[in-house]
Amino acid sequence: MPILLFSSKVPASANIASELLKLGFESAGENEWVFEKTKLMNTKVQKILEVPTDFQTDYLIILSPHRSEANLCSLTVHIPGNWDSAEFGGAPRTLNISFPSLQKALMEKMHEKNKKYGLGFNVNYEVDHHGPTIGKSILFVEIGSTETEWKNPLAGKIIAESVFETVCLAPHENSGSPEAFFGVGGGHYAPKFTTLSLEKGFAFGHMLPKYRADSIGSDTFAQAMEKNLEKVEKIIQDKKGLSGAQKEKIRLLARERGTEILEF
Repeated sequence: MPILLFSSKVPASANIASELLKLGFESAGENEWVFEKTKLMNTKVQKILEVPTDFQTDYLIILSPHRSEANLCSLTVHIPGNWDSAEFGGAPRTLNISFPSLQKALMEKMHEKNKKYGLGFNVNYEVDHHGPTIGKSILFVEIGSTETEWKNPLAGKIIAESVFETVCLAPHENSGSPEAFFGVGGGHYAPKFTTLSLEKGFAFGHMLPKYRADSIGSDTFAQAMEKNLEKVEKIIQDKKGLSGAQKEKIRLLARERGTEILEF
């Protein structure tokens, strides 16, 4: 049973959950609701990165705010994890277990509904960043980036409907398809990998941005290839999104494992 976690004390999180509750969830006790095989839980934490994660479940989805210095109006999805240090929780140099096809399906739904309802927000992946670190697959779906967007009911509705249709109505399973990749290079919002998913149908698990590429080693490279619910055997590299030295480092790490690199 997948679990959706939110906090009534975090505006964006509460916004998404309130829209989800309109779609048919029924009370299952204090701070818990269910729809068929999906559970929704109010954790009441003050900060969304403090959500508890010690649940017996297939995977977790965290309904979250997104913050950015650029104050982008955005709907995002990403895997939490740390390529290097752990300034925002979790364990240093430790990635979580990705669910590539689910991440792709959620972003596609959000993109579709953003156009349908005319919200006009950016819809994109984010690269792996921040905590927590847990032993099961976990995804964050987020509204960004200021209180105005966090409380926007249409933004909440789009994410709620996307999660509901992808997770609750037709429970997403580890299908092994489409082919999934480790994305390397580019910026925090993974523009190359977002475009490749939306236009070519590629699925991505872990994504390493240029600003963390200098720190990758055999430890984190191995995690990116291995810690996935679906098989990841190839790298897609943003050909303009890495320095020459970074490309060489990735090439050497890939050669050690016999991993193919595709450039776009």
